[in-house]
Amino acid sequence: MPIESVSQHQANRACAATRSLHFENVVFAGGGNRCFWQAGFWSVAAVALKLAPSGVVAVSAGSAIACALFAGTFEACFTGYKRAVAENVHNLYLRNLLREQPIFPHGDIYRDAILGSIDEQALSRLHQGPKISVLISYPPPWACAHMAMLLGMLAYGLKACNKDAVHSLTGQRVGFRPLFISVQECVTPGDLADLIIASSCVPPLTPQARRNGIALLDGSLVSNVPIEGVANNAGETLVLLTRHFDKLPSIPGRTYVQPSQPVPVGAWDYTNDTAVQCAFDLGRRDGDAFCAAAGA
Repeated sequence: MPIESVSQHQANRACAATRSLHFENVVFAGGGNRCFWQAGFWSVAAVALKLAPSGVVAVSAGSAIACALFAGTFEACFTGYKRAVAENVHNLYLRNLLREQPIFPHGDIYRDAILGSIDEQALSRLHQGPKISVLISYPPPWACAHMAMLLGMLAYGLKACNKDAVHSLTGQRVGFRPLFISVQECVTPGDLADLIIASSCVPPLTPQARRNGIALLDGSLVSNVPIEGVANNAGETLVLLTRHFDKLPSIPGRTYVQPSQPVPVGAWDYTNDTAVQCAFDLGRRDGDAFCAAAGA
């Protein structure tokens, strides 16, 4: 089926729901830089459709996007992140093997983008806004940190072989367990940065995250589309994906929205600010199309 017809089909399916129903929940899937598509889509749809969810569930970079959006600081976050990416030349600095500087720049850039836009006031707005639950992966209880990393790599590889599945249980099948933590539990901006980075933890690209001495990994290992964090009978749910699928699930109470084409940016490419902007712009165009189909 052509990409255009898939996009129009999903917009038509959403049309009746967006006219008559309020989305009580929004799910932000993971996807690294592809999550800027979600920000572009939301910047259009949230205004046109007057979206005001009471619950948000997010994972990995989707949690960073969700927090910046609901804190009202996305523009500052986006500007700072693009500036850092534009100034970063490589995704790997082998010369740092003999230095005390990180080999991969991702962890520092990611954390700086969060802390550069989320201050005490922004965190207070998050505390007063919708409940935001962030998914983190707990490794199997019998696995040490190094074993957990190897299992994580295995899970990523198996998931890559099944790209057609919107919801994958691969990580859970190899022993990873879900842990949902509320943003409202974060006392300081640093706590929030720790939570988001833990949900995005992919060593060695990012520092190893820990909780109570236990190594944590990217929440997308358990579920890259964390619908499990939405309680049963919690109302209508809008699910924001970051990849284009040939077929979307048809489940009562859920509206899945996906990019109309592959998002033109690498998930972990921290050298191309133009591609990051293109991901955001594609989200805005898809948001416009979605709202137009909904009559907004």
